Amino acid sequence: MPGEPNEPEPFQPLRGIRVIDFTRLLAGPYATMTLAELGADVIKIEKPDAGDDTRAWGPPFVGEDSAYFHAINRGKRSVALDLTVAADREKAIGLIADADVVVESFRPGVAERLGVGPGVLTERFPHLIYASISGFSPVGPMWAEPGTAVTVEAESGLMQLTGYADSGPVRSGVAMVDIATGMSMINGVLAALLERTRTGKGRRIEVSLFATALSSLGTVIASVSAGGPAPRPWGSGHPSIVPYRAFAAADGHAVLGATNDPMFARLATALDMEDELGREQWRRNEGRVRDRDTLEALLAERLALLTVDEIAERLQRHRVLIARVRPADEAARGAQATAMGMVFEDEGVLIARSALGTNGTAVLGRAPLLGEHNEELLG
Repeated sequence: MPGEPNEPEPFQPLRGIRVIDFTRLLAGPYATMTLAELGADVIKIEKPDAGDDTRAWGPPFVGEDSAYFHAINRGKRSVALDLTVAADREKAIGLIADADVVVESFRPGVAERLGVGPGVLTERFPHLIYASISGFSPVGPMWAEPGTAVTVEAESGLMQLTGYADSGPVRSGVAMVDIATGMSMINGVLAALLERTRTGKGRRIEVSLFATALSSLGTVIASVSAGGPAPRPWGSGHPSIVPYRAFAAADGHAVLGATNDPMFARLATALDMEDELGREQWRRNEGRVRDRDTLEALLAERLALLTVDEIAERLQRHRVLIARVRPADEAARGAQATAMGMVFEDEGVLIARSALGTNGTAVLGRAPLLGEHNEELLG
């Protein structure tokens, strides 16, 4: 029944699919870990000296490696190989021969130089699905530029929208462009696997952080090109809905909003502000957007006198949009995440599953040590 914890049947559609993972940092490892959740056998190939850069992105550490690495590389097997050495390169190709999918995030041209580029491998193994993740795509004038989340946020226009008018450009608190790029890559791989059941042939897939960022800005790009206002940062607010943002309470912050005119009337009633907010020009959202500063100042003054719990109780009773602004660890330990089975504890460390975790995907074991499975996989 709705509201009750569910226990879905195991969801392992990729059981029997092998993925060779040449990725590092966040977008690629997140994507391949999600494929592992779906049942795929993921073999992570790393440099022998240090492995994935994120192994050192600490403190804090979980054993020998950072908590960051541990969070996005679970359920994989690690092989340490130096692809500049012919013997190691042949070992990697031997693993690829038995694989269904290769995922790489080398800088443009590096995979070819190392002998594991798409041209060589897809010709030799026509069934192979070869997925590449890049910063700015291997085409265009920026193909060779370093493509990390922060540089892509800057170049795409996303950073210009983040923060407040007086704060200057602000990086997203989490590298959501990386996560979204990984999710796009997963979609491409799954579609290519489905296509292969009909054609017997693999496919080359290329996804870039820049393409992901531009795609995510689709509504902004369309609005500006149609004559809308120039993009600017809105803080926690919304360019075309008022009120719809975070406000300071007496003991924290609450997000509230009126997504339609009847809800705004209920908001005024819930806060005993019918007189202050009942102006004729504010009955419709268009007028509220026009008088944003005046209206929000009145709300801010009232909400600062109430606790977050008091605000939530009032607004929930009147069916008005309301949420508490929580720390991530509090949300992870909360009743909602617990009921969904989204977060579990492993040796004292909280681990978040992918969003598919509520559908019965695997609860993955710890991330591998560097080269932990060399003997097992290479004999």
